[in-house]
Amino acid sequence: MKKIYYIFLILFISLININNVKADEGIVYSTRSCFGKTYGIHNNHWHEALQKGNDWIAVGDPINTYPCTPSNDPTLKSITVNNTNINVQDKMEFETYDETANILATPTYAGAQIEYEQNKKLEIGNNLITIKITGASGLSKTYELNIIRKKILSTNNNIKKITIDGKEYKFKENNIDDIFVTSNQKSLDIKIETEDKTAKVNIKNNKLKSGDNKVTIIVKAENGNVQEYYINYHKTLVLSDILGLIIGILILASPIILILIIIYFKNRKRYINNSHYYKTKKSLFKKY
Repeated sequence: MKKIYYIFLILFISLININNVKADEGIVYSTRSCFGKTYGIHNNHWHEALQKGNDWIAVGDPINTYPCTPSNDPTLKSITVNNTNINVQDKMEFETYDETANILATPTYAGAQIEYEQNKKLEIGNNLITIKITGASGLSKTYELNIIRKKILSTNNNIKKITIDGKEYKFKENNIDDIFVTSNQKSLDIKIETEDKTAKVNIKNNKLKSGDNKVTIIVKAENGNVQEYYINYHKTLVLSDILGLIIGILILASPIILILIIIYFKNRKRYINNSHYYKTKKSLFKKY
């Protein structure tokens, strides 16, 4: 049993030592920073390095030459879209109304290999383009360019066709005149077709009033431009309207009428109560 115990103990210690060796094997020295990254030597080769605590750890494949030379530069010097300069960043955005994009990307080192789509047909919205640059020793860097194609908003706020109570009309200087309606009609049946389907229509004051009035039609284009149209109408009065008007006046005047009635009856009562006085006075006048 003791032999088995010692065997397991030796294996356990060996396993710990192996792990320590592997951890130590990843550490680099003689770090150098260039092209936005840090490099160091590990096992007699240069590697890209990432910091972990106080140490720098090798990542990626070994680099066979010193990385920080101009020929190894994998960075982007400049980029234009449709002849417009863009500020170089790892992730870039550019907005345009154009349907296509002509892209010109230039690496910092003229001899570097560069891969990207130079001419792209743009969809409405986001169009992602990847730009990869590889230096002489194989160092590479990838950039992202998002070209946002914006939609051109329509300015059209014209009315193509309008029917009122089933009859088609034409506007003259944004007005339709000589619309006559009877007193029992509450609103106009208005149907509108705009030249551009994206335009929005809003109808105001379509609760008809007696006399000369107008209905306002507001057409708003996709870009927000507004144009107003007017339907001028005359609503006639009939007997029921006249009676309604008289009743309305009487209701408004009822307090005054009530006061006059009260005054009349008070005077009449006073006269009746003093009728003897008035008769005597009247007889005296007759004598003379």
